[in-house]
Amino acid sequence: MRKCFIYCLLVFLACACSDKDQLPKGVLHQQQMREILWDMIRAGEFLNAFVINKDSSVNKVAESEKWYNKIYQMHKTSKAEFEKSYHYYSDHPDLMKELLDSLSKRQISTQPLKRDSTFVNDSMKFKRDSNQTRDTIRKPSDIFRKKNIKKRKDNIKAV
Repeated sequence: MRKCFIYCLLVFLACACSDKDQLPKGVLHQQQMREILWDMIRAGEFLNAFVINKDSSVNKVAESEKWYNKIYQMHKTSKAEFEKSYHYYSDHPDLMKELLDSLSKRQISTQPLKRDSTFVNDSMKFKRDSNQTRDTIRKPSDIFRKKNIKKRKDNIKAV
């Protein structure tokens, strides 16, 4: 009896410690799902900004389906497989949270940098003093002001 109990306990522990990353058949791996979702978000943004809002005669659903089908082809998957995977991740909130958090981090890292008040138009060139760090860049107007102040001091000394 005791040996049977120990054997059952070992079998139970072996099953409990099995690989939890095992996904059901037909469910996309998290990395692949992340890439597909990222491309779908980008395609949706493109459609909203440049296709649907620019031309009111465009069929929104058909145009979206066309772009999403291109994404499925690009990632070598199907709509059914994607939807099955999406429902699986939706039913497992901890996995979905990881997936969406990674998308959020990726989105933040690809956002354009906000302009600081020390920057001016891109067309203007920046000058850097030798004692400046890489992070601090002066506007051309600040450099000219500094030179003019220096010239005025020299002119006062000359008088």
